[in-house]
Amino acid sequence: MQNDKASVENDEVCDLMLNMVGKPSNFFKCKAINVYDDRYRVNIYCTREVDGIEGRHISSSYFIKYNEDNKEINIINSSKA
Repeated sequence: MQNDKASVENDEVCDLMLNMVGKPSNFFKCKAINVYDDRYRVNIYCTREVDGIEGRHISSSYFIKYNEDNKEINIINSSKA
């Protein structure tokens, strides 16, 4: 299957995801990108300091199904750094 559509971020999906899992104290940003149909990859980025240098990393990543009509998300798969 080929997907030639440009990736589009969805702030509404991020808001729902953060309400479900909670916003980390060192939160930087959330990106929810439509992969195909109603499936999204949601990455939560946080800041952390290593050797006096502040950086950003993906602290949690989720593959979800988003029901736009009901404004509900279901987590299919997740991983945490």
